[in-house]
Amino acid sequence: MKKKALLVTLLSLPFLVGCAGLNIKNDQNYDTDPISDVTDDGTPNDFDDDHDKDDDVETPSEYDGVNVSTIAAAGKYYLQGNFDKVSITASKGSVVYVYLDGVSINSNTGIAFGSEKNITLYLVLLNNSTNTIVNDFADTNAFHVKGDVHISGSGSLNIDSKQKNGLKVSKDLYVNDVTLNVTGANHAIAARSLVSYDATFVLTAKAKDGIQLECDSDVTSYTREQGYAYLVNTNITADTYGDGIQAPTYIYISGGTYNLVTHGEFVSYSTTNMSTYDLSTDDFKFIKSGDTYKRVAKDEIHSLSSKYYALAQSVKGLKVGTIEYKDENSNEVEVTTGDYEICLAHAANITINSTDDCIHTNYGDTNINSSNLVLDTFDDGVHADYNLNINNASIQVNSSYEGLEGANVTIDGEQTNIVTNSSDDGINAASDLVNNTNIYIKNGYLRVYASGDGLDANDGLYLQGGTVIVEGPGSGNGSLDAEKVYFQGGIVFACSTSGMTEQMTATQNTFVYQGSTFSSGSKVSIVDSNNNAIFSYTLKQSCNQIIFSHADLAINSKYTIANGSSTVTTITMTSSLTKVGVSSGGGPGGGGPGGGGPGGW
Repeated sequence: MKKKALLVTLLSLPFLVGCAGLNIKNDQNYDTDPISDVTDDGTPNDFDDDHDKDDDVETPSEYDGVNVSTIAAAGKYYLQGNFDKVSITASKGSVVYVYLDGVSINSNTGIAFGSEKNITLYLVLLNNSTNTIVNDFADTNAFHVKGDVHISGSGSLNIDSKQKNGLKVSKDLYVNDVTLNVTGANHAIAARSLVSYDATFVLTAKAKDGIQLECDSDVTSYTREQGYAYLVNTNITADTYGDGIQAPTYIYISGGTYNLVTHGEFVSYSTTNMSTYDLSTDDFKFIKSGDTYKRVAKDEIHSLSSKYYALAQSVKGLKVGTIEYKDENSNEVEVTTGDYEICLAHAANITINSTDDCIHTNYGDTNINSSNLVLDTFDDGVHADYNLNINNASIQVNSSYEGLEGANVTIDGEQTNIVTNSSDDGINAASDLVNNTNIYIKNGYLRVYASGDGLDANDGLYLQGGTVIVEGPGSGNGSLDAEKVYFQGGIVFACSTSGMTEQMTATQNTFVYQGSTFSSGSKVSIVDSNNNAIFSYTLKQSCNQIIFSHADLAINSKYTIANGSSTVTTITMTSSLTKVGVSSGGGPGGGGPGGGGPGGW
């Protein structure tokens, strides 16, 4: 037997003060306290925790034997117990406060909790209570409120839609300090924008995105007033069959812990699949390798056939995409100008295991500051169509096609620690949208392990500081590949097997050696004339070319390259760029073609 549900109007309570307008500016002068005048447990400061219910009790109406609770006007309502459905029919523009204190709503006739018109809803979870909203009905969301929704309190809310989205908000969603456990047959959470402080999300999306944000349909130009995720000290665990978190304009993450897993479906090349899944020929860039899939380079695909596969939909970890709309002639148009951005900051801890790119910004920048990332993917670890900026961040790319990619890549900060493992380029500066693409390494500690080029820039590679260790292969690839390589500071140790030797210029003394083969596991040392090892490193891959740049190298001095305890050769620095076993030329290099264009979906 169901416990009798109580619907109490709390007319005497003060109004909650909700989120202030989000002020996102290019200078990152963000509003740091959008939720105020609320106690630690999320209730109004003078809320009576005893919840005396000695008046204003309303009995839910009975409709055909189904217990339907209707909130017909603005006001404050206390809910406890079991419901078949809660429907808010208050007029457009109404402000409604609903306090949940151990509520279970289970509907098989439509939306379990929702509003008919655009309202502002404040939903407060009381007394560390557990509250549940579930529905199982064709093409309906479990929670669907038109307007803005603010969720706060001390409790938790479990939402599950068996056939559509779990939590759907037509305008903006604000979450503070609560735990949301949301499952959707499509998206787990869908809203126009999301602001979250100190909250925990556990998300399961069985067909689409964990968090899916989108601008209003009448948006025809870029704006940061909607279509963003703004997450501060938030913890999110997501398991999805679409993107982990997708926003059309902006994702800002400050602090918190994120564990995102995405699962992709691969479909083979055919005209039917192209039409069914809205794919282009460029999407078919994977081949089957045993019981898994492997990305291949564009220039390796000479003729498409059924042996090539594409992802049926976007399954990126964090994605900022473009705004799409239909013009007056119903033609699809993309807005591609504006400050699209992903910004990660303030010790955010992010772990992503995704079939598609882990982090991806279309037509914009990716900025990673003072955060910790662990990434696994079949495609790019981090991708930005424009600028990729990394400062004082720790990034571990365990598996990828390309580790880090942007039109221009800048790495700085003495606390930066980057390790990339890739089946193609380790760090790549390339874009179909930008004419001049470069890599700038100013500080940090980098280890790059690549089956393609180690550091690959279509234009310039500027090595200015930090410690850079690169292991790349040969066979048309090399450790350093650019139109021109500039050795200007720091420590550089790059090795490959007869890789391309690019045009180089050195304001810091540098040598290039090609000759004897060093096998994987060899300890390579650079030793000065006083028998001091100025650098030592144990190889993970074999090589016969070593490029070394160091401030301690001096003109007219001799340096020994040792393999373990054995001397391989002695090099006399005759100029700022000394080559041994290498022709004095070195044709123009340049990164691979394109590769940096919009990533689709």
